[in-house]
Amino acid sequence: MKKVLFATAALMATGSVAAAEVTFGGYGRFGMQYQENRGVGLDNTRIESRFRLDIDAETTSDIGVRFGARVRVQADENNNGSANAAAFNGARFFAESGGFRLEVGNVADAIDNMANYYGYEPGLSAPIGQYSNTNLPVAGYSSTGAGVNGVSAIYSIGDFRAQLTGSKDTDGVLLGSQDRVSASVAYTFSGFTVALAYAEAEETGVAVKRDGTVLTVGGSLGMVDVAMLVADDSVEGTSYGISGKYKVGAATSILAAVSAGGDDVTVANKTAFAIGFDHSLGGGVNLRGMVGRNTASNNVADLGVQFNF
Repeated sequence: MKKVLFATAALMATGSVAAAEVTFGGYGRFGMQYQENRGVGLDNTRIESRFRLDIDAETTSDIGVRFGARVRVQADENNNGSANAAAFNGARFFAESGGFRLEVGNVADAIDNMANYYGYEPGLSAPIGQYSNTNLPVAGYSSTGAGVNGVSAIYSIGDFRAQLTGSKDTDGVLLGSQDRVSASVAYTFSGFTVALAYAEAEETGVAVKRDGTVLTVGGSLGMVDVAMLVADDSVEGTSYGISGKYKVGAATSILAAVSAGGDDVTVANKTAFAIGFDHSLGGGVNLRGMVGRNTASNNVADLGVQFNF
């Protein structure tokens, strides 16, 4: 993580200068990814790559309130193996004081932001996770788009955390705007975190509403870190998953994830699973890979390196 200090405002009447801290950080990755039956006209094996740069800026008011914003620059490959140019996403702003934080703009909702929802994801590109069979109305932080332009209120005190998020997505999808609301609570005790979240999304102008609830638990059992979830949503019904990481040496970990359940009518009822490894090469560079099967019963695999900066 690199830091640069900039003078953001010069108050000529007093001769004082207010300084803002601007931080740059992110990662790059590249390798190969295989997916059986990727699609008509698409190769099963393609290059996998990503460049991500986070630009964070913040300052503190005279009364001690922190203000800041983030924008992200990201470039990924396309599913057909062609490259994309790097582009900025939508900005996320925040104000924070004590245990309260207000976020506005390209926010992550209460499920996307909840502890242990994503768990431990094997591989370079993490194509399979413990959440693969869920179909919750998640409004996640957008790395390559404008985001939902929502508002999140987050409160943390000690081992307790709560979040409430609302947004109105007007991105021009076929069904129009989506009114979204989500809420979560989490508590950590004895090295484990338990979190519960609810989310709903309703298309304005049409009778389409989606909702769902998810419970997650995560913590450490000696040399094994584990996470698990149980979710119930209006599309797939009840689904569940578990994932974990086992450290086999000073530089190497084995990761695994399983997701099952869901509606028998859809392909998401198929059990998805993956096992992979993460080996540190030092200097923030890791060699990663995985093999597994997705919710459509297709074999998947990847292998490559990720370096942090």
